[in-house]
Amino acid sequence: MSEKVYCKYCGSSSSSIRGLTSSSCSKNTEGKYHVPYEGGEKSKYECKYCGSSSSSIRGLTSSSCSKNPSGKYHVPL
Repeated sequence: MSEKVYCKYCGSSSSSIRGLTSSSCSKNTEGKYHVPYEGGEKSKYECKYCGSSSSSIRGLTSSSCSKNPSGKYHVPL
C-alpha cells in the first residue's frame, strides 16, 4: 500500500508525486505548483520558523506565521 504525498505549502495530498505537482498551489511562495513534503507522515508537524504545531500539514499551513521571512504561512520541518 502506497503512502500519500503531501504538499509542504498547503497540505493537499495525492497518491503520486505526478498527481500532486500537476496542479497549482496558492500558498507556494517559490513557484506555481504543489511541492512534495519530503518528510514522512507524522503524528505532529512543527513550523520550522516559529515552532507552532498541528496534527496535519493542512492544519499547520492554514494559519499565518509572523516569523516566516519569505511567505505568509507556517512551513513544516
